[in-house]
Amino acid sequence: MGAAQTRVRFLSEEYLAEMETLASANQKPIPHVNVRVQFRVTDTPESTVYFSLVIEKGTIVKVFRGRIEDSDLTITATYRDLVDFQSGELHAATAFVTGQFAVTGDKAKLLDLMIVLQSGAYHLFVADLWARTTW
Repeated sequence: MGAAQTRVRFLSEEYLAEMETLASANQKPIPHVNVRVQFRVTDTPESTVYFSLVIEKGTIVKVFRGRIEDSDLTITATYRDLVDFQSGELHAATAFVTGQFAVTGDKAKLLDLMIVLQSGAYHLFVADLWARTTW
C-alpha cells in the first residue's frame, strides 16, 4: 500500500474508489455472477446519496457515486442501516428479509449479489476498509 493508510468518509468518492479496489483483493471469479446495482441511501448527512456497483464474473469491477443506467437492481436503505451492514452488525440476508434494504428490479440478480457480499474476500476487505472509515 505504500503511503500511510488515510481515513475515508463513508460513501465519499474516496471510500467508493477503495471499494472498487476489491477486484484485486483475491476475489475468485464466478462466471455466472453478473449484476449492476443502484443504491439509494436515505438520511445521510448529505440528504439522499446514490452510488452504483458493477459486478462481472463475481468480481466487483466498478463502484462510483451517482446513478447507473440499466441497473438490474435498485436497493434503498437508510444511511444507518448501511453503516450497520458495512460494520458487520447487520447481516445482508436479515436486511433484505426484514425490508431494511428495499429491493426493486430483477430479484434473481439479488442472489448473485448475495454470493459476492457474503464471500470471505469481501468480508476481509470490508473489515480493513471499515477500520479506516469515518461516518
